[in-house]
Amino acid sequence: MALPARSRIADALEESPSLPLLLLAALAFVWIAVKQGGFPDTVLGPATLVLLSLLLVGLLALPTARPTRTQWIAIGLLAAYAAWSYLSILWAEQQGLAWDGANRAAMYAVVFALFALWPVSGRAGAALGSTYALGVAAVGLIVLLQASGAHNPTAFFDEGRLTEPAGYTNADVALWTAAAWLSLLLAGRRGVPAAVRGLLLGSAGLLTALAILGQSRGWFVILPLMLLLVVAIVPGRGRTVAAIGLVGAATALAIEPLLDVYRRFHPPASNAAQVSSAMTATLIAVGLLTLAGLAWGLAERSGRVPTGSSRRLGRGLVVAFTVCCIGGLVAFTAARGNPVTKASEAWTEFKRGGSEPSFKGQVRLGELGGTYRYDYWVVAWHNFTSHPLLGVGTDNFGRSYLTNGESLQTPTYPHSVELKTLSETGLIGAAMLAGAILAALVAAARRIRRAAGLGAATAATGVVVFAYFIVHGSLDWLWEFPALGAPAFAFLGMATGIGLPAPTTDSAPTRVRRIAAIAVGAVLSAALAVSLLLPWLSERDLKQGRTLAAADPAAAIGKLNSAASLDPLSFLADETAAIILRQQGHLAASERRFRQILAKDPRNPFVNMQLALLAGVAHRQGEAVRLIRRAHELNPRDQVTRFVQRNLEAGRALDPSRVDRMITDEVQQRTGRA
Repeated sequence: MALPARSRIADALEESPSLPLLLLAALAFVWIAVKQGGFPDTVLGPATLVLLSLLLVGLLALPTARPTRTQWIAIGLLAAYAAWSYLSILWAEQQGLAWDGANRAAMYAVVFALFALWPVSGRAGAALGSTYALGVAAVGLIVLLQASGAHNPTAFFDEGRLTEPAGYTNADVALWTAAAWLSLLLAGRRGVPAAVRGLLLGSAGLLTALAILGQSRGWFVILPLMLLLVVAIVPGRGRTVAAIGLVGAATALAIEPLLDVYRRFHPPASNAAQVSSAMTATLIAVGLLTLAGLAWGLAERSGRVPTGSSRRLGRGLVVAFTVCCIGGLVAFTAARGNPVTKASEAWTEFKRGGSEPSFKGQVRLGELGGTYRYDYWVVAWHNFTSHPLLGVGTDNFGRSYLTNGESLQTPTYPHSVELKTLSETGLIGAAMLAGAILAALVAAARRIRRAAGLGAATAATGVVVFAYFIVHGSLDWLWEFPALGAPAFAFLGMATGIGLPAPTTDSAPTRVRRIAAIAVGAVLSAALAVSLLLPWLSERDLKQGRTLAAADPAAAIGKLNSAASLDPLSFLADETAAIILRQQGHLAASERRFRQILAKDPRNPFVNMQLALLAGVAHRQGEAVRLIRRAHELNPRDQVTRFVQRNLEAGRALDPSRVDRMITDEVQQRTGRA
């Protein structure tokens, strides 16, 4: 048996020589997911370096890539968008944030190129998708078991919503859902081994249950749209509908215990009983789905299901799905009224905004009130109209919202990938990114049309994963999580080349071009490596400095000085050092540090307020009032700033430590993250 297995591996590598590299990349995506979704620089940096190394290994060791013209356009425009993001550092107000955003865009360009440059077969593409989906499902199972096994699982939840492993509930929901689409769509494909089909179908059920535990309203709103899109574009609609039906039926069996976790969340009381019930119901559903997927695969492999009968059954399932959609619309109309009217009312409620109401005793899904996203979008649009060509700089939305927004929230991102791109990189950046995505979708559509069987389905599945990332990212800040963006661009890149012939031996002219390409790539890679290393090492030292602050302030200052020198565009390390100096009683040194920051970043409201406090302690009344008024002008709705302003204008100096505690309490009480 060893020889046939070795032969199959050799055949797979001949069809898809890049498969080992791409499998390593898929595993890297899973690792990123468990590390706060890749959000910190200490994860983004090393992860991108790993992926960049895989790309370089491919350029050196694999036959020269020969992408189609459309693939080249997509790769080139995505690389141009990353370069434009770096260029935006020049006009960004917060240059450190722009640097982080540009590094993230570069990561997506690297990932797309890695998966697009060397085509893979349908079988290899399915193997990649299965590896990633099962890896994410394993992470989800561990999270669920940990929460269920905890004495008080409330630490795993934020207001009743599962918030691990990314730390942001909606990002977690997106992680589970993207992997669920892969699992569900591949589970119904004839070319996937029966045992794997069982595992994939079970994983789809598990991941769907985890998404429900996240209670994401945006996810729930776009779910019907995604279902229609999936059935429309993935070949083999009957198989898709069958898989959807099986997962839907299994989820229905577990739905009440899953919803009870949110309904009955009353901290500090433990929700252990509800979490345990949800886990039990989920595992039963997963077990049933696994058996169903295995039986489905074995029945098809044995040939007991004639092709003609299978096609007729598939057509019947599609008809049944269509009838169910129409019936659901009719039932909704009968129960809730005209859907158009309801949509208009929901939009009006969404625009009104407001703090999130309590949904206790019911479910959060389907409700659109209690969010300030529309206000975020208004400010982002204002940024675009004010800077239409260049934008305000990558990741530079937050400070403009402090000044121009209407809520007490302090969002760093506009919660919409489209408005983010327009407002932060302007028309030029938006045209580059939109052109790259359009070219990639055109290339993928060709592969869906021309590839056969499993290849076409796998290409369409890659498009579905990317489409979900963009559609859900239109309502939330998902672009900023590499655990979501990297797989989305990877599977889109894979979809553009599935079924194309693998590169063969290089000719002499090709070798010359390859050497030139490797030389250029090496230079660009070295520059990118430096760009990734410096913020990574800086954030590492920043975290260490904060950890040492209480026990060894002098050592903490040393680490913070190192962090500031490694990333001179960010002022977080300098701000932290200044606060430690002030807490240690070194008021003059603290003030000097804050003034150094203000000279480089005069519109920093936090630094203006800190200098106002220090001026008040030093009895420099006029200066204190001037500085706090400037802080209020930059952040007019901040309650702490108003409190400080009232006291300083009345001639009362404040203990800065008291203000520190107020800021900490305000951050902890803020509920506008979702």
